Amino acid sequence: MVNTKEIMEKDAMYLAAVYKKKPIVIVEGSGAVVRDSDGKEYIDCLSGISVTNAGHSPERLVKAGSEQLKRLIHCSGLYYSIPQTLLAEKLAGVAPKHLRKSFFCNSGAEAVEGAVKLAKKYAASQGRSGSGLIALEGSFHGRLGLSLTLTGQAKYKKGFGNFANYPGIAHAPAPYCYRCPLSYPSCGMECARKVEDIIKYHTSGDVAALIAEPIMGEGGIIVPPDGYHTEVQKICRDHNILYIADEVQTGFGRCGVMFAHELFKIEPDLMTMAKGIGGGLPIGGVICTDEVAGCLESGDHFSTFGGNPVCCAVALENISLLLEEGLVENSKNLGRKVLSSLMELKEKYSIIGQARGRGLMIGLELVKDDQRKVPACDETQELAKFMMKHGVIVGTGGVLGNVIRIQPPLCINQDQATRVLEVIENGIKKL
Repeated sequence: MVNTKEIMEKDAMYLAAVYKKKPIVIVEGSGAVVRDSDGKEYIDCLSGISVTNAGHSPERLVKAGSEQLKRLIHCSGLYYSIPQTLLAEKLAGVAPKHLRKSFFCNSGAEAVEGAVKLAKKYAASQGRSGSGLIALEGSFHGRLGLSLTLTGQAKYKKGFGNFANYPGIAHAPAPYCYRCPLSYPSCGMECARKVEDIIKYHTSGDVAALIAEPIMGEGGIIVPPDGYHTEVQKICRDHNILYIADEVQTGFGRCGVMFAHELFKIEPDLMTMAKGIGGGLPIGGVICTDEVAGCLESGDHFSTFGGNPVCCAVALENISLLLEEGLVENSKNLGRKVLSSLMELKEKYSIIGQARGRGLMIGLELVKDDQRKVPACDETQELAKFMMKHGVIVGTGGVLGNVIRIQPPLCINQDQATRVLEVIENGIKKL
């Protein structure tokens, strides 16, 4: 029997306090439900931060991982590996056809750093320095040195000095239409046009790549207007700048399609992935065009644990599960219903400034004043606590800390979704 109090005390004693944890000890999960050490069940509407897209511990993934564990746990990238090769083949089949060559690592931050490194090598292969990089304000790309610098939120950089100040990086305005300073749509999508100015006035002019999340996750589930990404990609191509789609959080069915950039009809030169690819195991990766991959020479990049056979075997089965059991389609259809219900709640309760998202990646922005859009940060935390008390786990975030994040496993069913909506409304009534 797990002693909840004892685990929390040992955690405080032996683990570095990098994040303020919620006061529950999760011990098991199945589908869209997790249980804590006291036996209480929760509908998990965060999926381990958009990781367990196929649900918690689905039998198919458990079997794939168990069989590979018995066969081979590790071999490194110095040798050919069947699971790694088959996973790369599978990704080339489900990704847009122009993306074909993969490299595997262990996390989203590593994937981002690997993609940027590859973009810079590609620039060098063309006789350029590729000294510049562009990211977006409000973005999130990881917590390592380069990825933290790319992240467009100061709150993640506080106290880290030059570790979060990699040279040559500039940030363009985010397509945050709800808080557009020029009032969308009359602004004419100035945020996209502004990328041209960033290139001219904030870089050396020799930019290796622009990196963008198709839908911004940690920034508050910010969905860009139609045409934003296509306009930005056009600017990039005019300046010979590679376009990196950061699909670490948005990929593998989360937004109702396999990869979110498909919603915006763009063709990135590189795509990063992690979170939802491995069903819960640590695996990330970069997939790119043949042309970009062609600039690599032996030894340019490596990862000891990247392409681990167990992680690859589970990831391979995970992709098949998402497609064969209709979870991507469920994300699209059920997500549309949930978002529609939340929009109806917005008409009833002025504390909801905006409900937005695609698929089962949904954000609920709370405000104290619907006219001035004053962020309701304390209320956001109170609503999340209320929901946990009543058996629903959600995330909180956004650049201003006032967004409820709803990102359940894609296997969540209609009854569970209805219960989540009931708890949200009851919590808002209480607020």
